[in-house]
Amino acid sequence: MDSGEWSDGVLAIKIRDCAESQTPDRKWIIFDGPVDAVWVENMNTVLDDNKKLCLNSGQIIKLKPTMTIMFEVEDLSVASPATVSRCGMVLLEPQQLGHTPLITSYCNDLEKLLGKTAEVVRGLMHYLSDACLAFTNMAGRFPVPTDPNFLANSMLNMFECYVKDWRSDEVAVKIPKEAEEMCTHAVIFAHIWSIGVALDETTRPKFDAFFQDILLNEDVNAKYKLDLPHFEVRKISVKLGEFKSLFDLYFDRDKLTWINWLKTIPPFVVPRDVSYA
Repeated sequence: MDSGEWSDGVLAIKIRDCAESQTPDRKWIIFDGPVDAVWVENMNTVLDDNKKLCLNSGQIIKLKPTMTIMFEVEDLSVASPATVSRCGMVLLEPQQLGHTPLITSYCNDLEKLLGKTAEVVRGLMHYLSDACLAFTNMAGRFPVPTDPNFLANSMLNMFECYVKDWRSDEVAVKIPKEAEEMCTHAVIFAHIWSIGVALDETTRPKFDAFFQDILLNEDVNAKYKLDLPHFEVRKISVKLGEFKSLFDLYFDRDKLTWINWLKTIPPFVVPRDVSYA
């Protein structure tokens, strides 16, 4: 304020560093915060065909062809149509997309690996995800606001852990004959520890009871009034052993059995010949 001189902010510094770089690598400047109406209008010259960042100090920085500016925002509530057109944005609401395409796309890829078993996985994933996400939307509470698509994607990542070592481009991996049974249990485990585990401590027991009803082949759509169209009870035959909560259990793929988490840790014995410290 005293001298009237401008000092660069983080954006000017980063864009200048990228513009002065001599490497042929792509440079990405990504904005992952909310779009401020006044600020983004000042970005017009850098977002349109000019690709020039005009600073308040009067300096102009020309973007190189290797530079890309990208916006990852929650909504476009304050962005003008001009800003949208300059960025070439496509706004797709998560609820318009839904979780179904995520599962369908994943299972299409899974067919190359598991063949007919992928159809069993596809049907079970759609059945459990539709019911679980409908229940958590109605009766669940999340410590952090969580989108259903994110939960479905977490479930797919969890399931992938069980089949990842079967994927190999270098050596031929023999798929075990129990693959269908293994995958059925893995899908169940993945739903418990992705969708169910994201809930807070007050609604997680409700999900536990709800998921047990699913495994008992009850009509959860009618019992919990989920309002799911075209819902049909799918018979699931799995043996989980004795348990108080589904969250107590871990599925061991190699042994084809469910065991308590506490039993997965070897007992710790303090050696007698060590000092107290």
